[in-house]
Amino acid sequence: MSEQEYDAWADYYDIIHKGLPGEAEFYIAQAIRSGGETFELGCGTGRICIPMAMSGVNVTGLDNSANMLDICREKKEAIGETSGCLTLIKADMRDFDLKKKFQFIAMPYRAFMHLLTPEDQRGCLRKVHEHLADDGVFIMNLWAARSVRIMKDFKGLQGVTCFSGRYPIPDGSGELVHYQSVIRDDERQLLEEEHIVHHVNEEGTVIHTAVLPMTRIWLKPLEMQQILTQCSFAVEAVFGDFDCTVLNDDSEEMIWVLRKEKNSNVS
Repeated sequence: MSEQEYDAWADYYDIIHKGLPGEAEFYIAQAIRSGGETFELGCGTGRICIPMAMSGVNVTGLDNSANMLDICREKKEAIGETSGCLTLIKADMRDFDLKKKFQFIAMPYRAFMHLLTPEDQRGCLRKVHEHLADDGVFIMNLWAARSVRIMKDFKGLQGVTCFSGRYPIPDGSGELVHYQSVIRDDERQLLEEEHIVHHVNEEGTVIHTAVLPMTRIWLKPLEMQQILTQCSFAVEAVFGDFDCTVLNDDSEEMIWVLRKEKNSNVS
């Protein structure tokens, strides 16, 4: 998504998107275990990087949305001083230069699925490779996409707006009522989504409506393996969930644990 599309999501993101079971704990534990500085790609509003800093980790978070980063800063300021430092950087995850290397790099919550072309994917992975310490670890996750599952999950939903959920607003001003439609592009392996979010007050009146786009790509395990090999990453493990169950045909997520290939030279 573009910076403007992420900005439009910012006010609703924390209410609607709570992350995946065990996800935050997994990344925080990995950051602590690494013993060095951590870098989070697509840090958004700070759901993971703030608890990392609270746990004593020095972490740098990167996102291309100014509005998301503003919310992250506000949340961090509300918490106050933490034992670890948090540095936030606005940049594009396809092209950045922080002039340092990190012991641990995390790309949580399927952020890689927002890189819609092979060029974007390789560009991001090459930048990660440049910023990863030689003995560092890079962990990322995305859907464990398979053609049968994609066809099943999105069959009959082509462009039809469906109810998705209701979410209480933390300040007590009502709730968000969420609808979405999806168009599946099988040739390009894209999901083109439109999310409609109504802010409904306690009397049941809609006081604001936002229309929020989102486009994501799906990649099969073998396709992801090929991209990682092209970008000189060695696969240490692939899990199917954040309990570290080995990836299998029933897995809905892929969690890739990666290191630099020895003697790799990525141009």
